[in-house]
Amino acid sequence: MASEEEKKIVLERLLTMPPNLKLSLGRYGSFDKNQLREEIENGTDVGKIFVKMHMEYLRSFKKEIK
Repeated sequence: MASEEEKKIVLERLLTMPPNLKLSLGRYGSFDKNQLREEIENGTDVGKIFVKMHMEYLRSFKKEIK
C-alpha cells in the first residue's frame, strides 16, 4: 500500500508531465493526467497501481546509481 508521502511524490510528478499525457493501464483503460490525479486522491485500485508503478520506476534509478 502506498504511503501518503509516496502519493504526494507521484501527484507532484504528474504536474510536470505534458498536458496531453495519456497512459494505458491494461484492462483498466486509458487515463489522462487529471483522471490519474483523481484516481490517486480517491485511493482507487487504478490510483494505487499507478503510485506503485511510478515509485518502482523511481526506485530503479536509485538501484542503477549504486
